[in-house]
Amino acid sequence: MRLPFVPRRAFEALGMAHSLLRKRLVEEQTARCEAEAELAVLQKWITREMSIRAKAPRSTSRRRGRILRACVRYRAELAEQRRQIRQLTDQLLDATGYQGEPLLPEARRVLDLDKEDA
Repeated sequence: MRLPFVPRRAFEALGMAHSLLRKRLVEEQTARCEAEAELAVLQKWITREMSIRAKAPRSTSRRRGRILRACVRYRAELAEQRRQIRQLTDQLLDATGYQGEPLLPEARRVLDLDKEDA
């Protein structure tokens, strides 16, 4: 059995093409493995971030809700205190016979009215 004749230059060209293709194949496999590894890392990161973000809005919205409710409650309490202070001040001034003329500084100090509401 005779083997076909292959010229040396053609054989070297085939060898070089084979080595180039082999090198390219190895590079593509390496790149694919690196890409898969990077993809796996990204998927883990995305999964972790999604789980964190899934928990965060609820706790953040709950916290915001509590803060808003507390603000509303404190504002209502302050408004009620201002109404009571105004009512008590009016009762005190009525009891002392205040008729609309400005109080003297000594009287204001005695009645603890140094701080006027704007």
